[in-house]
Amino acid sequence: MKKLSSFSLALAAVACALATIFLALGINVPFLLASGYLFGSIFLMLPLAKDLRLGALLAYVATCLLALPFGGLAQFYKLFPFIVFFGLHPLVNSLQEKFHWNRWVALAVKDVWFIGAMCASWALFCAMAGIRPDALPFDWLYDWAYLLIAVGGGILFVAYDWLMRRCQRLVNYTVSRLGRGGKKGGPKDRPSPPPPADRSDDVFAELSPASGGSDGREDEKNGGEPQGEKAKK
Repeated sequence: MKKLSSFSLALAAVACALATIFLALGINVPFLLASGYLFGSIFLMLPLAKDLRLGALLAYVATCLLALPFGGLAQFYKLFPFIVFFGLHPLVNSLQEKFHWNRWVALAVKDVWFIGAMCASWALFCAMAGIRPDALPFDWLYDWAYLLIAVGGGILFVAYDWLMRRCQRLVNYTVSRLGRGGKKGGPKDRPSPPPPADRSDDVFAELSPASGGSDGREDEKNGGEPQGEKAKK
């Protein structure tokens, strides 16, 4: 199994925390329910950007459990769609990429999965919220609800699946940039070499052995006598 680094563990923890926050907001604020499902699923993509499918699964389980005390238990019919579909959808897409499943077969299977999850969610919602035909704008909506979910949901899911796959690519790119930015020792992090010492103001430079030795060598190269021979004369 792939060894988890500190960055990967932090990524899974952040994914769980953010997904829980948005899912709790969606459960408790009616007009944010769809946004809670959407952003909760997107944040669960963070571990998948590092191929941490086990980390993503654990983050999904932890998110569902942490959402229970924040309205998920009292309004379980709102948490149920995330449990049976939205929270698992990014992980299934990752497995599809890993094992190279046929795109069209996988899309058909996921579409049926989505329709079944939405039908089960509608049934649970009607049971827990006490929905009756007279509670809807038109009585025929109650009788035709499952057919409408099957037809409309089947078409809507194609667009939703395409959007989520594009979001996964964006998350992969963002996480890879963050991972490279956290590494040390690269060319940008290496300190620049110190500038050469300025000896123009050093009054003792001519008396140092290095300068004398270099002057002697220069005299020999130019055909002149070394300084030691000049001193003897």
